[in-house]
Amino acid sequence: MDTDIKYIEEHYLEFQDICIQANISSQELDGLIDKNLIPKPSYTIEVTTIVTSPLDDSKKITALKQYFPKSTIALIKQNATKQNPDTFKNDIKKDFIETFLSHDDNLYAYGNILASDGSIDDSKLEEEFEKEWKYYLQEIYGICTLNNTGKEIAKKEIAVKKIIDFISIHNGKILSDSEKETLLQLNDQYNEVSNLFAPYQRKSSSRGKYLDQLLKKHQLDELIKKYDS
Repeated sequence: MDTDIKYIEEHYLEFQDICIQANISSQELDGLIDKNLIPKPSYTIEVTTIVTSPLDDSKKITALKQYFPKSTIALIKQNATKQNPDTFKNDIKKDFIETFLSHDDNLYAYGNILASDGSIDDSKLEEEFEKEWKYYLQEIYGICTLNNTGKEIAKKEIAVKKIIDFISIHNGKILSDSEKETLLQLNDQYNEVSNLFAPYQRKSSSRGKYLDQLLKKHQLDELIKKYDS
């Protein structure tokens, strides 16, 4: 089996499996997506089947298979009876903003987020959430984070920006023991909330571009998270 399909099938649930496990119809699931109560599928696989016979004929059948994070089951149970999508959005927003504001390293994230007095600018943070909400509904965070929550979105943003900052400061340097310890902490913070990504997109992801390359550069290959671990 192709490694990308294997990864998706092991870590995500196909549309019909979601319906069965959540005990809802396909129409109900589509309705929740349309109402912005459930994000769109994270991955879509186009499957083409060619049927042939001894009569020298053939028919091509194409089907689309949609895959959602496994956390979607709990989300459906939470949102199935909600009629107002704003309630769901506000839950994600509250989770995101509380996590961001209470995080010791929040100043690493979202450039130009400070007010003139050095505090977090609430209006700018609101703007950043609105951007993240659009990504959330597109199910980008079903790919990027482990559990697709507002808390993980905030923590992942901070973790990635801390890694980028570390790269800019220590580029070309041999790390001291204390700097290596900092890198190990960054690795743990990223892995706490971040997914592996499908193999085909790993190199272009935040994991591949930043963390994997950083660990490799400093001879810490054994810390690079594998697909079978």
